[in-house]
Amino acid sequence: MIRFTFPFLFLVSVATSALADLDSLKRDVVSNYANLVHANYADALVEAVNLQGALTAFANEPDEAGLAKARMAWISARLPYLQTEVFRFYAGPIDDDDGPEGLINAWPLDEAYVDYVEGNPSVGIVNDTANFPEITKELLVSVNEKDGEENISAGFHAIEFLLWGQDENADGPGNRSADDYITAPNADRRKAYLLAAGELLVENLEHLVAEWAPGQDNYRKSFEAAPSSESLKKIITGMSMLAGFELSGERLLVAMETRAQEDEHSCFSDTTHSDVIYNAKGIANVWEGEYGNVKGAGIDDLAKAVDADLRKKLRKTIQEALKLSKQIPVPFDQAILEENGRASILAVVETLEDQADLLVELSQKLGFEVPTSETDS
Repeated sequence: MIRFTFPFLFLVSVATSALADLDSLKRDVVSNYANLVHANYADALVEAVNLQGALTAFANEPDEAGLAKARMAWISARLPYLQTEVFRFYAGPIDDDDGPEGLINAWPLDEAYVDYVEGNPSVGIVNDTANFPEITKELLVSVNEKDGEENISAGFHAIEFLLWGQDENADGPGNRSADDYITAPNADRRKAYLLAAGELLVENLEHLVAEWAPGQDNYRKSFEAAPSSESLKKIITGMSMLAGFELSGERLLVAMETRAQEDEHSCFSDTTHSDVIYNAKGIANVWEGEYGNVKGAGIDDLAKAVDADLRKKLRKTIQEALKLSKQIPVPFDQAILEENGRASILAVVETLEDQADLLVELSQKLGFEVPTSETDS
């Protein structure tokens, strides 16, 4: 018996040390994730402020050049925000019961709820002076998703529609004229709508930046103070739900199956291809633990520590999804109609679904299980 005492104690010591190292790594991943989230939302806010400035300049002196600048500012504002969507799906500050997600990026949008559409020039909040005598950000909040989930009045896609109008072109985006803000009926109300929507977008992103700011009594404080497995489950849930449900299903597969332009994510500006790329990039950011100047422990490090083979499989699907997303033909509304385009989209869908399944496997290795669809959560 004495002969086995020291080897036994040595093995116990090694196992205890390994558990301590893994626990330390988990805490590092959670802490670095919080840094990454804050930096990403901060960039999204900067670009939203730039967009608000472009909208204000255009509203003050509307012309085609100002409209073009506002459109470019909208596209630029989308790029950091799309990468933040991996921070959704776990009742964080973006999409808890009081979260602003529905006021930031809700879609699909019923154009006629906001402004005129072809064949019906008098519909929409812009043209309904009787029920909406004044257009304010408070009004936009009160009527957003009222009486239907497509009754979107605020956020990126409401602004997108106000800048581009309906997309009636097979080879390009919508082509709203600056005259809609100069001589068209209710031009001043349309300007008021644009300004209110821009201001509201900035305010909602300010809220998210504040909730993830370091050293504050906010969501981030409770997120970092919680047991590391609890916070890791949230992190991996964001990844698995974006990959396995939102991006692969709602944004890609639905549009591919219906072949309907109305089902693409950014249909007015024809930038849906960019949405796919930067959503996939957001997942890769969390996996690597890197965004901008933030660099630290990521889910990749955690996967390597618990199952090196699984880590290799996951890394491959994450890299492949990003690569394949860049190969989807532009514009997306034509890709869903053509054989090559549909094959390209399906390849992304299948890779994202594989990725989500592997994330579930990783979560099980860590002692919990994450969903890949709303029915699982």
